Amino acid sequence: MVLRLLTRLPLIGLGLAMAAPAQVTRRVVAPAEAAARIAADIADAGVHATTSGAAAVSSTAVRLARVARHALTPGTGYWCAGSRLHLVLRPSPEAGMRGVHDLEAAARKVAVALAEHPDVLVAYWDGGLARLVVQMTEDAPADRIAEKVYQLADREGLAHPGERVLERVHPGDVGSVRTGALALACDLAGITTAVTARTVGLKSSPQMVTAVVTLLREDSRVRRALRRRLGTAPADLALAAANAAAHGFGQSPTALVLDAALRAAQLVESFARAAAFDAAHDKVCAPGRLSLAGLVERPAIRPYPGEEYADQAVTGSVVGAAATLLFTRDVREAAEAVLAGSPKAARYGPAAFSAVLGSALAREDVLVRDTERLRQLEIVDTVVLHPEALHGDRRTVLEVNPSAPGWDHDRLWRAATVALRPPDEWAPPSAELGLRLRPVPGQEAARTGLMIASARGKEVGTVLVGWEVDPLAEAGLDAARRAGLRVVVVDDASLGDFAALVDELVSADRPLADVVRGLQEDGRVVLTVARVPAEGATMERDLTEESREVLAGLLQSDLAVSVTDERSAVVWGADVLPLRGLEGVWRLLAAVPAARTVGRHSKILAEAGAALSGLLVLTRGRRTQRAPFSLGFRLSPVNVAAASALVSGWRAAVRVSARSTPHPRPRVPWHALQPEEALARLASMPRPRPSALHLLRTRLGAVAQLPVFTPARLTVRLVTAVRAELDDPLTPVLVVGAAASALLGSTVDALLVACAMGMNALVGGVQRLRAERALSALAAGQRRTARRVADKGGGATTTVEAGRLAPGEVIELQTGDVVPADARLLEADDLEVDESSLTGESLPTRKELTATPQAAVAERKSMLFEGTTVVAGRARAVVVGTGDQTEAGRAEHLASHVAPAAGVQARLHELTSRVLPLTLAGGAVVTGLSLIRGRPVREAVRGGLAVAVAAVPEGLPLVATVAQMSAARRLSRHGVLVRTPRALEALGRVDTVCFDKTGTLTENRLHVVRTVTVDGATHPADAPEAAPVLRIAARACPRGAEDTGVHAHATDEAVLVAAPPDPQWSPLEVQPFEASRGYASAVGTDADGTDVLVVKGAPEVVLPCCVDVGADAAARAQSLAAEGLRVLAVAQRRLVPGEESEALGKPLESLEVVGFVALADAPRASSAPLVAGLGRAGVRPVMLTGDHPQTARAVAIALGWPKDVTVVTGGELADLDRAGRARLLRDCGVVARVAPEQKLQVVEALQEAGRVVAMVGDGANDAAAIRAADAGIGIAVRGSAAARNAADLVITTDELSVLIDIIAEGRAMWSSVADAISILIGGNAGEVGFTVLGTLVSGTSPLSTRQLLLVNLLTDMFPAMAVAVTPQDPQRSPDTANGETGEESAPAGTAPVGMAVLREPLTRQIRQRGVITGLGAGTAWLIGTLTPGSARRTSTMALCGVVGAQLTQTVIGRRHSPLVLLTVLGSAAALVGLVQTPVVSHFFDCTPLGPVAWAGVTTAIGVAALGPLVLPTAERALSQIESRLRPMVRVVR
Repeated sequence: MVLRLLTRLPLIGLGLAMAAPAQVTRRVVAPAEAAARIAADIADAGVHATTSGAAAVSSTAVRLARVARHALTPGTGYWCAGSRLHLVLRPSPEAGMRGVHDLEAAARKVAVALAEHPDVLVAYWDGGLARLVVQMTEDAPADRIAEKVYQLADREGLAHPGERVLERVHPGDVGSVRTGALALACDLAGITTAVTARTVGLKSSPQMVTAVVTLLREDSRVRRALRRRLGTAPADLALAAANAAAHGFGQSPTALVLDAALRAAQLVESFARAAAFDAAHDKVCAPGRLSLAGLVERPAIRPYPGEEYADQAVTGSVVGAAATLLFTRDVREAAEAVLAGSPKAARYGPAAFSAVLGSALAREDVLVRDTERLRQLEIVDTVVLHPEALHGDRRTVLEVNPSAPGWDHDRLWRAATVALRPPDEWAPPSAELGLRLRPVPGQEAARTGLMIASARGKEVGTVLVGWEVDPLAEAGLDAARRAGLRVVVVDDASLGDFAALVDELVSADRPLADVVRGLQEDGRVVLTVARVPAEGATMERDLTEESREVLAGLLQSDLAVSVTDERSAVVWGADVLPLRGLEGVWRLLAAVPAARTVGRHSKILAEAGAALSGLLVLTRGRRTQRAPFSLGFRLSPVNVAAASALVSGWRAAVRVSARSTPHPRPRVPWHALQPEEALARLASMPRPRPSALHLLRTRLGAVAQLPVFTPARLTVRLVTAVRAELDDPLTPVLVVGAAASALLGSTVDALLVACAMGMNALVGGVQRLRAERALSALAAGQRRTARRVADKGGGATTTVEAGRLAPGEVIELQTGDVVPADARLLEADDLEVDESSLTGESLPTRKELTATPQAAVAERKSMLFEGTTVVAGRARAVVVGTGDQTEAGRAEHLASHVAPAAGVQARLHELTSRVLPLTLAGGAVVTGLSLIRGRPVREAVRGGLAVAVAAVPEGLPLVATVAQMSAARRLSRHGVLVRTPRALEALGRVDTVCFDKTGTLTENRLHVVRTVTVDGATHPADAPEAAPVLRIAARACPRGAEDTGVHAHATDEAVLVAAPPDPQWSPLEVQPFEASRGYASAVGTDADGTDVLVVKGAPEVVLPCCVDVGADAAARAQSLAAEGLRVLAVAQRRLVPGEESEALGKPLESLEVVGFVALADAPRASSAPLVAGLGRAGVRPVMLTGDHPQTARAVAIALGWPKDVTVVTGGELADLDRAGRARLLRDCGVVARVAPEQKLQVVEALQEAGRVVAMVGDGANDAAAIRAADAGIGIAVRGSAAARNAADLVITTDELSVLIDIIAEGRAMWSSVADAISILIGGNAGEVGFTVLGTLVSGTSPLSTRQLLLVNLLTDMFPAMAVAVTPQDPQRSPDTANGETGEESAPAGTAPVGMAVLREPLTRQIRQRGVITGLGAGTAWLIGTLTPGSARRTSTMALCGVVGAQLTQTVIGRRHSPLVLLTVLGSAAALVGLVQTPVVSHFFDCTPLGPVAWAGVTTAIGVAALGPLVLPTAERALSQIESRLRPMVRVVR
């Protein structure tokens, strides 16, 4: 065989050589072809973009030149741009005018007189701007026109007040341009001065001058006082000049370079704002356009967190400088202390973000009137949306009430829809074209509201007309939810389904100002979006009462956004005016998360820079060298922090502005349109041409998915995941600590801390990537295809991926197909669709072509929805929605974004906030004690820093990450994919699990539950008495195996499974069920040889064809249907000879009722054991179903709910507010008749009632509830993509009993994490306490920095990680060991763990471990001190005592875990090896120990081993003594 292979080797090599070029060609050509296609597409789009962009660039340059020219020519007293002129006029003192009306009347007279001038085209008074607006001829001199205006104004008692008024209120204000340019010039002059002075070697000015100026500039209280005194622009310019002079003469160019960079960005933003008004002038300033000043008192601007920190930092700097001056008597050192605490990074980041964002908004036709108000984006937490701002530009029918014969609801709806169509839109031939709509009396000018419908001069009813919701409204809502904002909307009939998506819907009768004021009184910062309708008014006094209320509410908000279009007034008193509708609003809302992040990061950077600079000042680091452009060493951290904040703000704003504005299609009620109307509407919709940038991104994204780029993709994703893991409160502390160690010369210590952080982030990032890759593979395996009709006039179809479908394309569907997109039916042949994934209805829905106006989703029989399944028939439909625009997509993307519940991470953050001050205090105490004992400052600070940094429990984030990763790995073996590992912590606290019944607890498959005989007797399906009815019903069912090509209907399958064998029946012909017919029938021969016609179908179809049927039979059928059951009437008729051949073709008649068959969804076999297991685990199950309450109760009892289970209906929930729903559902077990949108309300109400809720579902209608739950669980096998994407965990098998394992893992993880935390924090607390006591006794820290880090490495990192991934010993729990009970001490399998396990029990463990650690370390150190040896020997013994004491406690707690034992033994062996190896021992400031020293260490470890036995008893004794002494203390008092 070997010889044969050897002989074939040349042939194999030849084949490979010949195939290699082809392989290489295939691998190279595909990317090359893709690149060529991309280049062609981009070139095509680029040509279009270039031609349109060139004109835009040219016009922009012209506007910027106008702004610059106007800024360089102060003193003109008017605004001029091209041929447009704005002049300020005010009553002269001697004119005696009263009020605004007199001013406007006089100004209009001036405008009329001026319009007669030959060089004036148009002149009018703009009341909102309080200016005379003049449109001149192209060559008219502006100065002469202005002079003419002043002459005419003087005649009317008006005067020009000067430029100062203009600069303060005009939207084309160039005052900010001048101020910014002058401030930038000051900075440049200061930089030049500083560099020149350094180069020449001149003496610098005193640093105290620079320090005082810096304090004044960074203190917001000083800035506000100066602005009140001097005005905004003069105050800012004065501070800028003083800052430039101080740093210039102080030879500190770095600070000025950073300030100049910020000033440049702000100057660009000022130019952009002024140019944006110039571009939009003709839209917002026009004769007859309602212009409102909005001169009302606005709420005070709220301080943002960075500003509050800056004020505190300034105060702290003053105190620090005073202390430095007191101790050092050195003014220069005191000045450096002030400069070291400069919080300018906290100001630079948000200011840079606002400047770049303002420039981006100006490019998108958004006029920013107040940049200071724009800064409020950082702290906004509520958005109020007025319905006027959400209205689109097309009217729609909201409700109809027919009143004439022949005009039913649907006819009037269709006719009214046609009547409201735009004049240029095509109307189908079948449309009702004669309907006329006119407003009701008294509202003749209204375009919406109640209308009277008439046809041929006769009134036929009334129609309520409203506006379609703007397509961008849902995109804005999604942006607000992603920002975590509370969304409040004023109710309006036009909102429709949109109203159900918001957090709070307030009554339209409540004034908007009251709504905003109420939210502000609750402590909320409110952004209000409104459109003030003009409604024909030309002056403010002509506004309707409704418009006045909208205006007042808008200006009452903290950030007022006035949507401005042709139907609205121009509200110059608002802060932001988007001129493109909701596009600008979307951009603002999308910027909120970035603004918060920039503010938070800038504050952290400011704190870090101040801490490091303060450390360098305190330790007297080397001074700045006199070299050009060098950074001052002591102050470099402050400048680096400011530069980082500046770049962070710019980068975040650029990323926000670079996001493409969504362009969703209008939300059209397709179900209310006839097929030809839907096609016409789709044809009339514009299809925007994609931009070159959008095309480039799309194509590059496609190329990036090629296999050749897989390593690069994985690397980018890993880096992104690691960055996300580093977003932790401990990260800044550890980074600052590492940097401080490096600055003080301890580079190795800094590297150790950095490695610990990197390991934590890498582990968490890898776990996140693994989960996402598994989910992506699962989604790829479920990728759908569609049959697209290539020729709408023919029958040819092509198979394409569902994701490539576009609205307007026609698709073909057959039995078994999954609907690839939302579509409107065009043709349907006996079509039935399983919509349970969307509506929760377990029975198939019959579809038809007739429009269904005003129907809920479940009742839209003319629509097909993405993700549903065709179970019978065939159809053709036109695509109307894809992706996010489908009902399933909306369920996924508009699900409630609730704040995550407090869990392990939240508790760790709380512990961190409590531990960090203690560790820092320990370091400060060590430093203070060392200074008192006469140690050098650098040595004392280094010792204190070593204690503070080493005592930081850097393993805390890693503990939670590793525990979650371990639990996720164990769950993956049970078929559970953990998408969000941090959700496992919530599972340990879960006490309520909500189940969607259909498809989750049930199989989503019908089965027979009972039968009813003709005499009214009811029997279970498995009872012998039910056999006759079932046997006859089965005769009317086609057998799939016998009737090739016939699809077995769901009811037929259920009946055939339940029916007993029927060998006596010989079928002759079977007529399967058809929706148009309403029944199935068959003809066959009975046992006696008689031919029989058997019918099975809907009672309303079959019963009228029966003889001798009383009213009680119909009542029994209706009773069964009212219980949510699907009812089939069964009847038969004996045929006369010769009739069998034509019986199926004749109408039904003379039938004899046999009985009724009732069907329902079949429970899963695993559901009952699952419910029982949850009960034993202390978790209350809640079933959500759309069934009748009686049916729901029966199903619940059958599945294991108690017989007295509380059943609540969706109707009861609809009548209650959130608090009422919480009270009602607190002890509820079943929620029946629940609408899909109410599932979210159920989850939120249970959370409001104090429950920790998990939601299990598989349908798109479950996505919102899954996302809102504390732990969302999706089902992959039969679930929708929306449910999977919203879930935290995905069950990939068909077995739900794994849910019990999931909860058990979550509870075990909490206990393991609690033990690991006690190791980390308790051990570190013992180290700090021992170090403080040792320093108090000896004057120096008994353990060095490296020794403390070695302790953390040997006792924290690996043992704590081993404990975190190991389940708790069953023989021991933290509380039962101490003889205590409670919720937190319950076994993991019988009760929720609760947050209490991380509170008092954990505190007790930390306290005991700290005491025992300190006891062991102190014993070893004391023995080392009392026995002969060096100080290094004593320190080494203390190190071994600390490590030994902690490892001993770890073994006692988890002695049954092999992993923990192995880790502890490994750590102990590593310690011995490090200590006894001379070179390594010296590196860690240790020395090899002899027998006596090791005997002392062993004694200390023995003392620590006795601690867990003695300490609890001692604590109880002390507690008893305290309780006895307390009454006596009270008596003495």
